[in-house]
Amino acid sequence: MLQITAELFSGRPNPTWIITDEDAAREVIGAAGESAELTGAPGAGYDGLGWRELVVTSLDDDEDRWPEGLSRTFALGTLAARDLRRSGELAQRIVTDMTRYADIIRPEHDLTPIDGEMRDLVLSWLDRFLREPPEWVRPDILPPQNPLRTTVRDRRCDQCTYEVSQFNPVFWNRLQVQPRNNCYNYGRNWRTDTFAQPGRAHGAQTRVMSCPTVTAAALADGLKHRCDCLPDGEYPRRHVALVVAPGGDYHWYREQRDGFWGHKPGPTAARNTDNKGVVITDPESCDRGWYTDFCGYFYAGRSVVIS
Repeated sequence: MLQITAELFSGRPNPTWIITDEDAAREVIGAAGESAELTGAPGAGYDGLGWRELVVTSLDDDEDRWPEGLSRTFALGTLAARDLRRSGELAQRIVTDMTRYADIIRPEHDLTPIDGEMRDLVLSWLDRFLREPPEWVRPDILPPQNPLRTTVRDRRCDQCTYEVSQFNPVFWNRLQVQPRNNCYNYGRNWRTDTFAQPGRAHGAQTRVMSCPTVTAAALADGLKHRCDCLPDGEYPRRHVALVVAPGGDYHWYREQRDGFWGHKPGPTAARNTDNKGVVITDPESCDRGWYTDFCGYFYAGRSVVIS
């Protein structure tokens, strides 16, 4: 059996399914093993917002069918593959077949169902990636510092104050933390290890990816619109920003000390740079790739509960 994960989302769980058909699994393994130019190491290619790669993982220990030199976990449709075109074509074949394997229900399928609509969305993001490969710059992350908080005044909301902390990616980029926490965890600054979703803690999560729906879900958790000031009892109060890839996904940023913003695209590393490798001084104007809709700024106080 093979586990397939399409790495493309930041907020929602990535689509994941299990190829249970042995002949289909052998076909995938055989095709991937034909040339070392088709595969790459997971996480070694593009690592920003939008399509990243299709990760294939073996779920059994059978060795007789496994091509020599092929890793038990590999990526397709990735900038880490030397032949991106052929690698992407194989990834497209696998994704096209995903709805055959919707019988194994996983917790994340509540938000990312393995159905025709999700298949078409994944294929569209992959197709765009193959047609317009990003000019990816590996993030030049500023060094972590002592994460002390300080209170600042919002110049656009003179009566409002909130707290900012030093950028501390080491906390988020540990093996036991990084894959289980997403942009919403980072924005709220709360490690839950649940890939937290706006509104889930209060029965208000949404599968519709738009500014109004994701905003409503986040407000149900207790976030406030910018300039809706939080009292001192909500310390530490965070300043966050929300963007959306319409119909696909959402993403959160959090303001840090020293005038820049941090974020964490899905299960990837926390960083303070945008898709062009530029330090983010304003999430509204930074390079966000396909996350074109800017939904606004918000405050998140201590009473904002996420899950």
